[in-house]
Amino acid sequence: MNTNIKLAWRNLWRNRRRTIIAISSIVFSVLLASWMRSMQEGSYDKMIENSVKFYSGYLQVQDTAYWDERTLDNSFKASDDLKNQIAGIKDVTLVVDRMESFALAANNLKSKPAMVMGIEPEAEDQITKISQKVKKGRFLKQGDKGTILGEGLAKYLGLEVGDTLVMISQGYHGISASGLFEIVGILSHPNQEFNNRMVYLDLQTARDFYSAYGLSTSLVVMTHNHYEVKHIQKEIAKILPASNRVMTWTEMQPDLEQLIESDRGSGIIMLGILYMVIAFGMFSVVLMMVKERSREFGVVHAVGMQKTKLAVVVFFETIFIGFIGCLVGLIISYAFCLYFYFNPIPMSGDMATAYEQYGMEPYLFFSLKASLFYSQMILVFLLSMFISIFPMWNIHRLRITKAMRS
Repeated sequence: MNTNIKLAWRNLWRNRRRTIIAISSIVFSVLLASWMRSMQEGSYDKMIENSVKFYSGYLQVQDTAYWDERTLDNSFKASDDLKNQIAGIKDVTLVVDRMESFALAANNLKSKPAMVMGIEPEAEDQITKISQKVKKGRFLKQGDKGTILGEGLAKYLGLEVGDTLVMISQGYHGISASGLFEIVGILSHPNQEFNNRMVYLDLQTARDFYSAYGLSTSLVVMTHNHYEVKHIQKEIAKILPASNRVMTWTEMQPDLEQLIESDRGSGIIMLGILYMVIAFGMFSVVLMMVKERSREFGVVHAVGMQKTKLAVVVFFETIFIGFIGCLVGLIISYAFCLYFYFNPIPMSGDMATAYEQYGMEPYLFFSLKASLFYSQMILVFLLSMFISIFPMWNIHRLRITKAMRS
């Protein structure tokens, strides 16, 4: 066996040009497949990140009745002990109180239903980077009695920084809620719906406005990425009282998950077509190698080398070519995608406009998830192994006289 391996290795480098062409075809195959998958999954990751960071968070702890009936009456008191326990779970990066409700926002003769979100300004900014979207004025501070609102809502009501916003609503357990709030900032939210309806208040100010003292509608739990959500949900569920439950972004935004899964399915079909192209490309290279070496195989067999041993040597040659090609392809594709991970490809024209309308940055993003790369390497290597059947079959059908004349 050692002799066969040595012979196969030496055969590879007798004709460097032929070997390099074969290896290059595999390198290109791994690179192309990895590039496509990295770009596809990177786009999904960014879509999820944008969605959860601009609104829901990766997970939320709520009263068991809140999601079915989102009113202040289904809010709850989140104890410091519970928040500390959740914050201590592995991969949890942030735990933030929120209060969400609705109000009628008005100015003189104009009014409009608005979404009101009571936030912890500093912690919320770590999640949404919302302070970077403030176009006029400033961002909220802890204990602030003023408000910031979406650019679309401010424009509709004819309000500017320094003006007063009137809000009327129903508070906790039906208590009347009304208040006057100085506008300290106007922001341009990437989500158009939020831009036209959102009003931000400091959490304590929102609690005072709704007479919901010490209460929150949810605890938003953040982590590094959506791949860690499931195990965090299990850990949080273990420490929650019976009156609370924990929901993931997939449960809160099923439409987004369905959109991603349907698009991923079409992406897999495209990847299958790509693998067919890759397989035919690799097969053509192997076919060229076999035809070029027909005379060589005939001579070697004529001087006494059995067809079985010759087939084994050629099989090892194919393994070496496949392994080297896949390994080099893995390194190059990772380096390639690493560059575009830190330098996403900008989009322009109508496509960029469409992305911005959906609250997404107009770039093509890439993922560096390890499985995206080694899975492509394994699949291409298996393809090369399957294609190696052809030269072995060709050797078993070899006729010395015909091969010597070729």
